[in-house]
Amino acid sequence: MRSIAKWRILVTGMCCIAFGMALAIQAAEQTMEQLKAGLKSPKPQVRRKAASEMGKSRNRDAMAPLLAAAQDSDVKVRVEVVKALGSLRDQRSITMLLTTLQDPAASVREESIIALVNLYAERDEGFSFTRLAEQTYKTINPFSDQVGHDPTVVEPYIKVSPVVTDAIAERLVDSSLGIRIDAANGLGILRVENVILKMLEAMKVGDANLRIAILRALYKIRNTSVDTGILLYLNDANSNVREETLLTLGLFRSRKALPEIQRIYDRNPDTKLRVKALQAISLIGDPSSTDLFKRNLRDPDAQYRQYAAEGLARVGDPSLVEEISRTLLAEKKEPAQLALSFALYRMGRKEYLDKLVSSLSSKENHSQLEAYFIEMGKPVSYELVRYLNNEDPRVRARLCVVLGQIGDRSILDKIQPLLKDPNTEVISEATLAVKRLGAR
Repeated sequence: MRSIAKWRILVTGMCCIAFGMALAIQAAEQTMEQLKAGLKSPKPQVRRKAASEMGKSRNRDAMAPLLAAAQDSDVKVRVEVVKALGSLRDQRSITMLLTTLQDPAASVREESIIALVNLYAERDEGFSFTRLAEQTYKTINPFSDQVGHDPTVVEPYIKVSPVVTDAIAERLVDSSLGIRIDAANGLGILRVENVILKMLEAMKVGDANLRIAILRALYKIRNTSVDTGILLYLNDANSNVREETLLTLGLFRSRKALPEIQRIYDRNPDTKLRVKALQAISLIGDPSSTDLFKRNLRDPDAQYRQYAAEGLARVGDPSLVEEISRTLLAEKKEPAQLALSFALYRMGRKEYLDKLVSSLSSKENHSQLEAYFIEMGKPVSYELVRYLNNEDPRVRARLCVVLGQIGDRSILDKIQPLLKDPNTEVISEATLAVKRLGAR
């Protein structure tokens, strides 16, 4: 009897749940119908709210009414409609967004760029040095900081329509400076190669913030042949532009730029510009800079010591192992220690890989290690897979980030077991790595 009573209770409970779910679905349908009606209200504030709620709903049934409302007479309604289309991330909205990209109102044009970029940009992925973890469109505005560092780029398996990129490139000469910057950021995120010449032209007539945004976009695109086109900005009147140009040329490892960067270093003692110049020289890592790096290993400033060690790592001269080892013993600052360990590993001391991998668990310095590994590329991926069973889940997760971005498909089978890892963050990163490697 007790068993029958239990079953009755269970069945009754399941019926209540099913009835509740049916009511919820019905309520949601009624709400969508109400929102559709709201979009036709004579009151602009009602139309705005309806458009906003449709975007939050993530309901694809909202597409048709939103597209019909995209040319509303009220600017604020059009802004909310475009935001909502961006939230839905439906390719069917492209044609309308290309139209709203020409809207007379700057606010609508701006949201149109953001919406178009968000059709392609992943929510939880980032560029080589850092990652973004936000989950919703509301918190993923790629342009939240006009000229700030934003690592967002599209994944290699994402195909972006040339019609979209050409339309965004046209906004590089928009009447609004903010939109010109948004366009530059968007082209960097989408990694658009075919509009590089337009970007270089826009740098000539834009203000400092636009030049900086374009420089960062050019690095994301990673066509190193543009180094000649940006060399002149090493002498820009704006110090921030000069610094960004130094960094970009360094990241491009431009040996053409090395003599001028060396002159900047020599002529600017004890300044921020000199630090940036040393960083660029370090990134280029030319053997001709070896003596400069060796001198800076003894600098009182830990940042100089770090860049000097990184430069020597890129030179990779094994005859310097003893000197680097002595320097490491005396070094107190962890970023500089890691740079020296990086140098020793690159000089053939393979045992230092243990130190580098274990430091991936560091909250403060893990991005420094990730950058080293990604820079070294496929040769180090074969050795990194040995650490995928590390007891620290942070190490396992960050190794997945690194290996996914290195892109060596031959180690795909080594990452797949982590899809069943006991740690959810590791599973998430392993899933993304598998997706990245499978697409290459």
